[in-house]
Amino acid sequence: MDQAGGQRAAASTGRLEHGAVALARSQVQPDARPSGGDQRLAGEAPREVHRPLTRGDPTVSNWIYEFENQVHHRGREIAIIHNDQARTYDELNRSAAAFAHWVRERSATRVATYLTNCYEFYIAEFGTLKAGAESVAANYMFGEQTLRYVLRDSSADVLVVADKDLPAARAAIQGTEVRHLVTLDGPSGDGVTALADIVAGYPHYIESAPKDDHDLFNITYTSGTTGTPKGVMKTHRNIGAHVSNLVHAWKLSPASRWLCAGPVYHTSGLESSSLPVLAAGGSVISLRWQKDAFFRLVDRYRPDSAYIAGSMVVDIADYPHPERFDLGSLRQVIAGGAPMPARAYQKVLDRYSFVLCERLGMTEAGIIFVDKVGRPGAYEPREELPAHIAGSCGSPLYNQTQFRLIDVVTGEVRQEGEGELQVRGDSVFAGYLNMPERTAQSFTEDGWYISGDIVQIENGHARHLRRRDEIIISGGENVSPRTVENVVSAHPDVVEAAAFPLPHERWGQQVCVAVVVRVASSVTPTELLEFCSSGGKLARYEIPKQIFFTDELPKTPTQSVPRAKLTERYAAVRKPEPETAHD
Repeated sequence: MDQAGGQRAAASTGRLEHGAVALARSQVQPDARPSGGDQRLAGEAPREVHRPLTRGDPTVSNWIYEFENQVHHRGREIAIIHNDQARTYDELNRSAAAFAHWVRERSATRVATYLTNCYEFYIAEFGTLKAGAESVAANYMFGEQTLRYVLRDSSADVLVVADKDLPAARAAIQGTEVRHLVTLDGPSGDGVTALADIVAGYPHYIESAPKDDHDLFNITYTSGTTGTPKGVMKTHRNIGAHVSNLVHAWKLSPASRWLCAGPVYHTSGLESSSLPVLAAGGSVISLRWQKDAFFRLVDRYRPDSAYIAGSMVVDIADYPHPERFDLGSLRQVIAGGAPMPARAYQKVLDRYSFVLCERLGMTEAGIIFVDKVGRPGAYEPREELPAHIAGSCGSPLYNQTQFRLIDVVTGEVRQEGEGELQVRGDSVFAGYLNMPERTAQSFTEDGWYISGDIVQIENGHARHLRRRDEIIISGGENVSPRTVENVVSAHPDVVEAAAFPLPHERWGQQVCVAVVVRVASSVTPTELLEFCSSGGKLARYEIPKQIFFTDELPKTPTQSVPRAKLTERYAAVRKPEPETAHD
């Protein structure tokens, strides 16, 4: 039985079980996966057919039904705007139906996308769901080796890529179960099918596959402390609960028009922005981040809200001539993924009339806290809003997710003060794909997800302090120090290496490495940086920005390297870095 099957078994008892509890019941087999069709367990009674998700109804979770409901009522209204082309709900639905036919014809069960923000991503994502398959989001910044790992781990049948990425995709699928490559424009041939040909050549209507609350919706890969990306499994209930929650909290409606610049391969770009807006019948302006395009699109398409990464706030704060654009429609900008730099935050408040909101969330559970200075959806005049607390990522969002803090020393449970954040509820993920032991370790026996985030809560406001596992968060991307160290240490002149973060105004943190080289080595830091950048060994955001040579690394009595000491040692000598580290 697979992990999703374990969740279905739990459903027959009338409650959703997560983590160690569900895994113990399901006896997970690492290579197991859904086989399609009727997946009821032996002796399990037929389930009710779920109605479309409605506001305030936590028991209904199939998001694709809600999208189709909007197609029925608002088919001629704009769903997606990308590259100055507006696509209606009906257009998107028809194209997704064609892709669904193609997926079913090939009996594909998992469809991976290796795309940045574009209209075609939504065709592939929604078509996959209509077909009854599961989507796999591969981070567009992953290098060839990491992409191959994701494809192999997920057992994806199909990979959808942009035309320019086809050579890298052909290399990455070697040794995987990928049987079909899809590019966006084509031409078709030589083992590749163009999405444009699929849309033109297949029927534009399909009856969407019925899915249970506990069937998998998608698998999103996120980096962890071991350096191996983890496949975060979200069920239809997980997505439905999170989307319903945000529709309520942000008072989304058919009048909502959001500029979404969060990457679609992240939770922020899909589950926390695009899906809630479309579920409410609103319009999404899809943007792969470019600061000039942000201002131009706000001026032209008049969004009331924007959803961006925290690092993008710097671009908005320092933009040279914002007065050239009419930004009057923009009421709020929601940022997250990495803390907003204090200087940039204050500069935005001084220069613009819109409200800037911070939030704290995670791939495994969605948004947990939002800065109520924005009171999303209410849009009070700014002079009537409560003052923003510097460094705060807000107060608990109205949702179906509980949270608590655990003192890392005493284990005491608390609601305020400092501690490790734990969360529980319908929006919390089902587990890590093919990692039953890691999943069990990530949950308490009574179902609380152990986030690893050390958070301080005072007077209802949360402040993210650090990661317990010393993960580096650069521009909203998780970077495992061990991954970087393994690559640097593979150089023949390197004896020892330790990765650590240094502050960076735009990215929050930048990846740096302290290196001990062998005696008489002539290798230079520049040569090591080139070594790390070559061959797709690291994702772009994982590549070190600076390398420091040292005679020896600091060590604890147990011979581990205290990374905080390296940060302290080199903070005063770091050099300014270019602003293209994650472009």
